[in-house]
Amino acid sequence: MQYSNWRGFFTVLFIALFAFFILVGCDSGEKVVDEVTGNRAVKQYHQSKKNIEKIADKQAEKYGKIPGDDDKK
Repeated sequence: MQYSNWRGFFTVLFIALFAFFILVGCDSGEKVVDEVTGNRAVKQYHQSKKNIEKIADKQAEKYGKIPGDDDKK
């Protein structure tokens, strides 16, 4: 009976380690690890922040070139 318990333990351990190395070893696994650890949300936040800064710069440039804008004040 005790042999069976150890065998089950090592089987579960082997499967868990195998799954871990498969996830870490491939690109989609890297995404899964990022999702679980929360790094994906941080990366998306920084990317969005950069995109908003670019959009704000483009809008400021666009609205800065409108003729007659100073006359309306």
